[in-house]
Amino acid sequence: MSLSKRLQKLQGAPSAIVTGHITCSTDPYSETNTQGYLNFGVAENHLMDDILLKKLNEKLVITHEHIHYNGVNGLDSFKNSTVHFFEKFLNLSNLDPNKLVIQCGVSSICESLSFSLFDEGDYILIPTPYYTGFDHDFTKRFKVNFLKAHLKAENQFKHNIDVFRETYLNSPHKDKVKAILITSPHNPTGEIISNTFMDDLIAFAKEFDLHIISDEIYALSTHNNTEHRSLYQKAIDAKAKAHLLYGMAKDFAIAGFKVGFFYSEDQDLVDAMNSVTYFHPVGTATQEIVKGILDDKQFIETFKKINSERLNKIKEDLISGLNHLTFTPAQAGLFLMLDLSTWCETFEDEDKIFNDLLRIFKINFSKGSDLGMNKPGYFRVCFARPMPQIKEITNRLANLKRPN
Repeated sequence: MSLSKRLQKLQGAPSAIVTGHITCSTDPYSETNTQGYLNFGVAENHLMDDILLKKLNEKLVITHEHIHYNGVNGLDSFKNSTVHFFEKFLNLSNLDPNKLVIQCGVSSICESLSFSLFDEGDYILIPTPYYTGFDHDFTKRFKVNFLKAHLKAENQFKHNIDVFRETYLNSPHKDKVKAILITSPHNPTGEIISNTFMDDLIAFAKEFDLHIISDEIYALSTHNNTEHRSLYQKAIDAKAKAHLLYGMAKDFAIAGFKVGFFYSEDQDLVDAMNSVTYFHPVGTATQEIVKGILDDKQFIETFKKINSERLNKIKEDLISGLNHLTFTPAQAGLFLMLDLSTWCETFEDEDKIFNDLLRIFKINFSKGSDLGMNKPGYFRVCFARPMPQIKEITNRLANLKRPN
């Protein structure tokens, strides 16, 4: 084989999300193929197409500026629009457009951050369950490790500083821990993280001189239209070392546009991230389309409100349709945690359930072992799908029972 060894190794360990997505794409469910795969393993929002497509198909004016080389770090006009959006809707303050980094999606941002902030062998403290894509984004190419703080199932996986402190202090790798990675609201549990935990975490990070990486990509995807509390802003106000991740894939349901943002007050890190943006730029026409969304404050207000209502309704419809199964409560995001832990004694049992769901029922979920969990039997269910798919999944799983 002529391929490099590093590429062969990367190909041999694809992201669990990608693997499930590829399987489902071979025979996807549709209104004309009702026996196809139902992909409830990818956090995409399919509930806002009607409103979104109308906005995206407004007239786009392409000028000389857009068709020739520009700085790969993003158009100044786009940076300004993004900063104004952050300040109004993410409740951030005193932002400098020159400290904003724009790349083709948050996965690219994470990998660039892995390259720019960490050395091989460094550790990130992360709560489990977590978004399985982080494994691929942070660890695969630049060899950053995760130190997993296992949130308690009996506490519905709510964030608790005692878990973080115990994990860190008892770890033989604590001297190599450089940062804490938090998704707020949390993926995959849908928890809106409390002010108390945020304050505790910031104090903990300052005590041990750790960076806080705050992924706030679900900031506006709450189920009751509540205002976003930014961990990043609280950390900066408290003089902690903090960095913000955000993107357009989740709150605005345009994952295919591949637009991600990084913001930090650390100018050296911003410069480093900008230097690798050469390999991850966003096209100027895409920037102009997204700028049209971010500049339209009335559209965002309406979109946010309707999105919140639809997410909550479709979540409740799914729970009601599968009322013989147990889900942990979710306040935000595009997902629920399905609790089949009483069906599983081992992760082999979990694998069997996952494979049966995929093979027999043609349904894709994310299994707990891919979410970093130490207790088997939990599955992430991404529910932001059209109503026909909700009805179909409830029909297919209506008689799902614990294996003998």
